[in-house]
Amino acid sequence: MNKTITKLINTGKEYRFLFFFSISCMFFSGFAGILPSWFVKVSIDGLAALKQGQTSLNILPKQLEQLLPVDVVNSNYFNLDPNKIHLILPLTIVVVFAIDAVFKFLFQYNSRKLGLLIVKKIREQIHQHISRLSLMRQKKYDSGSIVSVISSDLNSMQSWLAESLMNIFNESIKATFLLAWLLVLDVKLTLISLVVIPMFAFPVLKVGKDIRNYARQGQDYIGKVTSFVTETLRNQTVIKSFNLETWRDNKFETESSNLYKLNKRWVFFMSLVSPMTNLIGSIGIALILFLGLSAVQSGALSIGEFSSFFVSSILLYDPVKRLGRVSTIAQSALGVADRVYEFLDEPEQKSEAANQEALVEPVLGSLEFKDVSFSYDGKELFHELNLKIPEQTSIALVGPSGGGKSSLVSLIPRFFELDSGKILLDGVNTARLALNDLRNQIAIVNQEPLLFSGTIRENIMLGRLDASEEELMTAAKESFVLEFALEKGLDADIGEMGNNLSIGQKQRLAIARAFISKAPIVILDEPTSALDNDSQEFIYQAITKMMQTKTVIIIAHRLSTVKHCDRILFIENGKIVESGSHDELVAKDQAYAALLN
Repeated sequence: MNKTITKLINTGKEYRFLFFFSISCMFFSGFAGILPSWFVKVSIDGLAALKQGQTSLNILPKQLEQLLPVDVVNSNYFNLDPNKIHLILPLTIVVVFAIDAVFKFLFQYNSRKLGLLIVKKIREQIHQHISRLSLMRQKKYDSGSIVSVISSDLNSMQSWLAESLMNIFNESIKATFLLAWLLVLDVKLTLISLVVIPMFAFPVLKVGKDIRNYARQGQDYIGKVTSFVTETLRNQTVIKSFNLETWRDNKFETESSNLYKLNKRWVFFMSLVSPMTNLIGSIGIALILFLGLSAVQSGALSIGEFSSFFVSSILLYDPVKRLGRVSTIAQSALGVADRVYEFLDEPEQKSEAANQEALVEPVLGSLEFKDVSFSYDGKELFHELNLKIPEQTSIALVGPSGGGKSSLVSLIPRFFELDSGKILLDGVNTARLALNDLRNQIAIVNQEPLLFSGTIRENIMLGRLDASEEELMTAAKESFVLEFALEKGLDADIGEMGNNLSIGQKQRLAIARAFISKAPIVILDEPTSALDNDSQEFIYQAITKMMQTKTVIIIAHRLSTVKHCDRILFIENGKIVESGSHDELVAKDQAYAALLN
């Protein structure tokens, strides 16, 4: 069985009751599908019996009469007065189709509900998976591709699961009942007519693989287009400032054209299936017509039985043809599902560690890098780097861009895994700590403050969800958030990604989140790079308060930020070139002094 189908089945296992209930409803609906052709036999043979003056009509096919006991055949259950056909048959048809309508509703409602539930579960799995991937794994996918997977791809899967997949079962059940009825009418004629059915598989097998590949590639392109539009929305200031509208339009037109060309090939193959199956079906119907009329002439079949057989054959070919079309849609959906499960198959970063250890409370926040080597994209950034950071000290990392400062601090919370060596937190190897335990000890304030839609209060509380109101107010005060929150209120909405706040206000809010976390280690990545003088002053004061009780690591280009740090490290090309206090490094008059000047 296809691996993707197996994964889908495993995903839907908990909804198996709903699945089997839908199948049961299909079963009853499928049985109702053979009754119209039986009604044709009864009505035509009944009219013939009336013309011949008969008072009793056996509604069973001749072939079935020969298989059943004589007393059963002659029982009143299967004998009908031809004079009552015009009353009994219409009433029976209404009752049968009313029952069929109920089962069809139950089947369609529950199959669509099943599709919604499976896709809901997969959507939740993807969202959980995003947060549990290492940053190294996440960088393989641009944001548009991930958004495309969780929206466009899953919508396609939902449609397939609710319609196409369940229709495969539905049409299969219908075809089975109709085939059984044809065998009851005439075994020989049925077996001859079945020769055509395998031919329906030809167009599906021929183009199915192409359809699946093009569907997969099409979703990849949708991801690229989504990323492009997202990028355009985020960079409107730059686009308008440099009059780049036409340039972006031309680039988008190219991406859109590529998607159109791919979809055009997909549409070509999808459009090919239906005409081919219709042509094959016409050959089967012509064969049945020829053989059936010959059987009527020889007396092997009554006109009613032949009419019933002919109608049943057309009804049989219809679900078989639909199975062919649905199968091509299934191939398209499987191409999309391949892409979804490829993302879900990305190995998650293990939250638990082998030979796991625990930190001794209270955690002091001392750090030591021992022979740390780390590579990114095949390039070695650090080679056997050694560094000690005592608890409650402030360390500044300075140096040219691309020297490895941000990469170095990203290794502490294990956003990336080491090639070799180890990082010790209070003497414990961080590789042997559970990720949650490790990251609870570290608060990070990024260069571009990363905030969530919601209120000022909610964004501060993200640092520690169980913090008290008093702790919230203390963190807001220590980070100077109250300077602007008093005007707007802590319950003021900050907008998407904090768009209702200034850059300085965003940064103070991010620092408040670090304060309330009570983490003994705080990492500040370029905290004042884009601030005005007033905002800088607030941030300096907040950082100074942190330095009194926490281990603080600051990455900075503005050297005024780091003058009062206990120790400054000048990092270049993944190496610590200089180390010392501000005054010591100025006195050396080397790399740091040159950067300062």
